Amino acid sequence: MEYTVIIRRAPDGFYVASCPLILEAHAQGETYEECLGNIKEVLELCLEYRRERGEEIPAEAVSQTGDKEVI
Repeated sequence: MEYTVIIRRAPDGFYVASCPLILEAHAQGETYEECLGNIKEVLELCLEYRRERGEEIPAEAVSQTGDKEVI
C-alpha cells in the first residue's frame, strides 16, 4: 500500500514526517532522504502491529482515474 506522508523541515534543521491516515506514524531524519526512509520503516511497523491486533488498515482515497488525492 502507498500512503501520503507530510515531510517538513524543523527549525533545528531536521526533517520531520507524519502520515495523515496512520496517526501514530512519525519519524525524523537529518536529511530528507533519511527522514523518508525512516517514515517508510515506521509505516511498515505500524501496519504490522495493526494486522497483528486485527485492527483496520486504512486505504488512501483515490479519484475515478485511480490517482491518489492530495491531502
